[in-house]
Amino acid sequence: MQLFQYTFLTFVVAFIIQYWIISIIKSNIVKHSTGKLYLSLVSASIMGILEVMIYDTYKSTISLYYYLALGAIIGLSMHMYQSVDDTNYLHELLESHQYETRLSKKVLETTDNSQIITIANNLIHRRSKDIASIQKLIQKPDTNSKGSITKSNLFNYMDVGRGIKQNPGPEHKIGGSL
Repeated sequence: MQLFQYTFLTFVVAFIIQYWIISIIKSNIVKHSTGKLYLSLVSASIMGILEVMIYDTYKSTISLYYYLALGAIIGLSMHMYQSVDDTNYLHELLESHQYETRLSKKVLETTDNSQIITIANNLIHRRSKDIASIQKLIQKPDTNSKGSITKSNLFNYMDVGRGIKQNPGPEHKIGGSL
């Protein structure tokens, strides 16, 4: 096989592994997202560069155009990754939370450590709420979801249940002497 065929095959296989196989292993909620696409292109390009390096070492050559082309794909993909929109971000986050939940459930099956059990149960509980909220946000992105008990914004993690007043004004003392 020629260098182009080696590199192309390596690129395609690495892309498929990064984009689909790892997502299927990590989560049962596998969604397309442009962010995942760009990261998969970066990984596939790196594997392509490694293939070219092996070929060049074996043949004692330097395939500059392959390095430049694959490097350009890496640079372009990294630049494009910065423009990921909210919906794609939420899909990636959903997949990530599903992975954390799946991993925590797996740990609960095998551990007797009470601290790890507590951490895993807390994570499952938190991530389950987050997954439900993210799914609602994906379905209706323009609504400001409120919690059923607190009536506060579901994604306001800082002030929920703490009674912190928003933007308190200056305090004035009434009466008294200076």
